[in-house]
Amino acid sequence: MKALCIIPARGGSKGLKNKNILPLFGKPLIYYAIRAAQESKLVNKIVVSTDDEKIASAAQRYSVQVIKRPAEYATDSAPIELALRHAVEYLKNTEGYFADIIVWLQANIPIRKKRQVDNVVRKLISSKADSAVTVYPVTQLPQWMKRRDKKGFLLPLFKGAVKYRRQDVEPMYLLDGAIVAIRTAVLMNTKGKTGAHVFMGKKIAGIIQEREYTIEVDDKESFRLVKFYFKK
Repeated sequence: MKALCIIPARGGSKGLKNKNILPLFGKPLIYYAIRAAQESKLVNKIVVSTDDEKIASAAQRYSVQVIKRPAEYATDSAPIELALRHAVEYLKNTEGYFADIIVWLQANIPIRKKRQVDNVVRKLISSKADSAVTVYPVTQLPQWMKRRDKKGFLLPLFKGAVKYRRQDVEPMYLLDGAIVAIRTAVLMNTKGKTGAHVFMGKKIAGIIQEREYTIEVDDKESFRLVKFYFKK
């Protein structure tokens, strides 16, 4: 099966300027996502989708094809699936290339386990899921959360929640965005549909990993945290 890795990386970051190409131990941040894709034995094509010339130049230094992303797909409010579908359609129309599986790596997550990309792809294939993703266990459970009423008083987020001890509550997980593998047919067939993770299909398989492999660089604090774990 053909597996295409798409690394979306837009230039308009407000939280941390030029975050995708910030130097991290002598390499631009995006390099580490590129390296994870290049180390995969199952990914056979890698592209970076960007609207930014500096990011494009950085990616090309590491022998990666760059796809120019339209401005309307690179705004703060543009869903990521628009960029993914654009890359798929671009390659199909210009090169006749159409992959069976899309592997999405976020450019601002630099720390990934070795062979984890292939682990996720294999999970997708073996489980017959629509997509497979990395997740991490949450420690702050919804049962503990509160909302505020109009008078400012705190109320339970969910009515009827009776289990509050951690050992009594079913484990819960968050999609961490580090590695996502989607069947291309699912990605393309959900075009026009909206909702959280709709483009990943109905059957999503999860691979649990430690929190340190999920850190997104979005501000100075997360950038310092990434440096700390890199040294470890």
